Amino acid sequence: MLQLLLVDDEINIVESMATKIQWSELGIESVFRAYSGEEALEILKTTTIDIVITDIRMPGIDGLALMELIKNRWKKTKVILLSGYAEFEFAKKAITNHAYDYLLKPISDEHIYMKVKEVVGVLLKEQANDLSYQKALQTMREHLPKHRAELLNELLQGKKLSYAHLFEKLTMLQIPLTDAEPFALMIVRLEDEFVEKDYYSLSLLEYAVGNMAEEIFNDTFRLWHCKDVHDYLVYVVSLKQENNSKLPEYANAYFEERAVQLQLDIKRYLKGKVSILISEWGGFPEDLTKLYHSALSAFRKRVGNQREIFTLANGIMEVERAPYLQSLYEAPLLVHLMEAANWKESSDRLISIFDELKQKWGESKEFLIEVFFSIYSTLSYIAHKNGKELKEIVSTDLYDVVGLVPCRSVASLQNWAFQALEQIRNYMTQETVSTRQYEVGQIKEFVQNNLTSDVSLQAIAEYTHMHPVNISKLFKSETGENLSDYIFKLKMEKACYLLKNSRLKNYEIALQLGYQNPNYFIKVFKKYFGMTPQEFR
Repeated sequence: MLQLLLVDDEINIVESMATKIQWSELGIESVFRAYSGEEALEILKTTTIDIVITDIRMPGIDGLALMELIKNRWKKTKVILLSGYAEFEFAKKAITNHAYDYLLKPISDEHIYMKVKEVVGVLLKEQANDLSYQKALQTMREHLPKHRAELLNELLQGKKLSYAHLFEKLTMLQIPLTDAEPFALMIVRLEDEFVEKDYYSLSLLEYAVGNMAEEIFNDTFRLWHCKDVHDYLVYVVSLKQENNSKLPEYANAYFEERAVQLQLDIKRYLKGKVSILISEWGGFPEDLTKLYHSALSAFRKRVGNQREIFTLANGIMEVERAPYLQSLYEAPLLVHLMEAANWKESSDRLISIFDELKQKWGESKEFLIEVFFSIYSTLSYIAHKNGKELKEIVSTDLYDVVGLVPCRSVASLQNWAFQALEQIRNYMTQETVSTRQYEVGQIKEFVQNNLTSDVSLQAIAEYTHMHPVNISKLFKSETGENLSDYIFKLKMEKACYLLKNSRLKNYEIALQLGYQNPNYFIKVFKKYFGMTPQEFR
């Protein structure tokens, strides 16, 4: 989506072009307005503008000077000049050197539309061939291992993605796994000399282990690996397409043989010890999280504190595991969703937790208490992070839970949790609204106090400690009015007051309001009020 800036000191021309032409049909998302070259520069400094349509003859910075500045500072921005017949010969030379094109006044909306459509086509073609785009692709390729590891870690921790989204990510990251494809896990724990290394040295060793594994398994298997939250190296191992027929007769034997070789090579070449566990086979992605947790359980039970162990987790999936609430602990956790103010996702997570609780352990007091304390600690954490105690945010019956009254049934616990979530959400939302209103108040206060001096976006930004881009967006979203329109309105009101209540001459009033050109001040005053300052007086 592209952005357009219209520049003309005649307000009616700018407003007509902005409102009458269907810019969105051309892929233009935002249309910015400026009524002088100076105002156009302020917008260009804080917003990415793709196309500028500017009049040539303007007071202060005229269209030709503005075009020269754009050429030097924003090289990708296309400039279209509007010129009257009188300026045509003068403009022709500059147009030849700098501008994309020119349009002679008077000009129809259809002609402007077709010219901008042409520019949009040029911009899109340039973007497709842009070197920076190619560099971005190259950077992404260089970071593929990191992105692959992040995705695997999320899946191991139970993050749920739709099948379409998951396999779209796999394709983008060049991970050749298909739906229901057989895979197994290999978990490698670094021990002794390894764990005593500094972070940099350990990172190099982990990289070396990964390279060794790729070399040893490469003839038969594909590997996809990450470092998990327990500092284990976890490998998803699948057969290369041409070897799929070898499962299950030979795959296990090949797998075990290479895993043992990896353990020996690490000891020989990297001078360190590792323990390795390999799981049974499952189907991707359905069995990934379940197989991972089974393998962790087997690692704990069969390896424990022993060193340099090689073991199999065969049959572990058939062993009945201790029940736990998966929805309560899958990533992202409820506390992380609430901390990021993702209220819909937080509500959906509570629904998942209570659905699972009802289906499996609705009659278990222990599980009810587990859910209660997990949610209560999350609520307390969110309150404390905002400098409050929980009792200052939620009602007494929600924070004062002596006797664990909410844990009497699933229904009562669910009711308590959603009420608390709603009250936390209302408090946080109101806090956001109050903050935004306060910031808009700061902007208005600064403008009102500095109307006769500097009220540029940069000056406002320095006063409010906000980014200039955010100032304009915040003011528009909270007031429904452009900041430039608000400043202009205040200047005109101030001009009225000075004309009625002072003996200042027109040019003195113009200078007080920041208009260096008195004739321009008279012009904009007349457009706003329908009469000149002298007629008004």
